Amino acid sequence: MALTVTDYVIYALLIFVGLIIIYFIIRELRTWRNQPRLAQIELDREKLDLIKAEMSTRGEPYSKLPDEKLGELRTLDAENTALEVDIFGKQKTVEGRIQRLENQVKDKKYDKMLERIREEEIKLR
Repeated sequence: MALTVTDYVIYALLIFVGLIIIYFIIRELRTWRNQPRLAQIELDREKLDLIKAEMSTRGEPYSKLPDEKLGELRTLDAENTALEVDIFGKQKTVEGRIQRLENQVKDKKYDKMLERIREEEIKLR
């Protein structure tokens, strides 16, 4: 049996329709996979819009306070900042000293291990 031109056309149409169906399946799979990410991005955009709207309607929070209270708040803020800097310095000093102590212990430990190895090597000779 020889294939006729109409048979070739039918096969070509079937292949074409199959490719179209595969294209739609792949497109739906990609959409299905990306949909949660797009929903999350949209939710984040809405959150940002709400935050922007809230920040724009918000006034100066201390505008109703008298100048003495504002000065007191600024003084407290400055003292807290100074304390945080002092605490940070002390924390870094303590961490540095602990690290130095650990390194000294390791150094002594390795010195003792090297000494034991030398003694064993001398005994084996």
